Amino acid sequence: MKQAPVAALAMLAALAGCQRAEQAGLPPAASPLPQAASERPATTATAEATRPQRIVSLNLCTDQILLQLVDRSRIAALSRLAADPASSMLAEAARGIPSVRGSAEEVLALQPDLVLVGTHTTLHTTQMLRRFGIPVLAVPGADGFADAQAQILLVARSTGDEARGQQLVQRMQAAQQALAASVAAENPNAVQRPTAALYGANGHSAGAGTIYDDMLGLAGWRNAAAEAGVPGYGQLPLERLVAQRPRLLLVPRWGHNALGAQRPLQHPVLAELGVQRLELPSRMTVCGGPWNIAAAERLAQARRANASSLPHPHPITP
Repeated sequence: MKQAPVAALAMLAALAGCQRAEQAGLPPAASPLPQAASERPATTATAEATRPQRIVSLNLCTDQILLQLVDRSRIAALSRLAADPASSMLAEAARGIPSVRGSAEEVLALQPDLVLVGTHTTLHTTQMLRRFGIPVLAVPGADGFADAQAQILLVARSTGDEARGQQLVQRMQAAQQALAASVAAENPNAVQRPTAALYGANGHSAGAGTIYDDMLGLAGWRNAAAEAGVPGYGQLPLERLVAQRPRLLLVPRWGHNALGAQRPLQHPVLAELGVQRLELPSRMTVCGGPWNIAAAERLAQARRANASSLPHPHPITP
């Protein structure tokens, strides 16, 4: 029977109005803050009361946005990946905050006044929470720097932290502009820039309209996958990759699987090309944020090293 889960949810929703926040497992306000979230000027009690005070995030990317914008005392829970150092750039900041798997029952028990989700995840939970009147914000994924900054501003508006969101975006834009100026000074002719490509298992790559495309372009590389016609994320056949004569292959490293990251580079054709390789932790690219600019800076360093690299694959440790 499907009545029991719904009845349980109804009971939780009814209890949510009378349970105390302490019973919901809210994190202590005295915990250390992420850097960006420690810069808020003092606000009046009235302004504070109008903002969500028990926010739950069910998505790794919204976890990290939230940690940069909101005081820990206002975060009721994050996703299980938030404190995983292999997945999250802000794992240390997330430590000690309760985590949830994403079921409607456990979220309702936290008495949230705002829940952040991705547009393609936890769909059943999202529907159930909205059915019980819980405010839910579905945040679209980021396919580039502009999308990542739009995500931040969207979440900042929903949490009442517009000023902090603007400050974070401005810092990202300043870092982006500084790197762009440095790259332009080094090589003003974009046509003559070397080519590079993301290249993972089964030829997985990233063409135009992706975070990788923005990172490569900012770092002074041409994206071989985009020039080969790969739309978004897709497969780049080896023969099309070779035709682009890439100087660098960007190899994603998922978690601690460095060996698995190297396997796509073991093809003898790539060895003959003398392709440089760069392993980049996936946590720097799976979500939009300031770390994307940091990843682009590593790519720029790899380009500079490439200019004097030996004619055989030369690993660079990030």
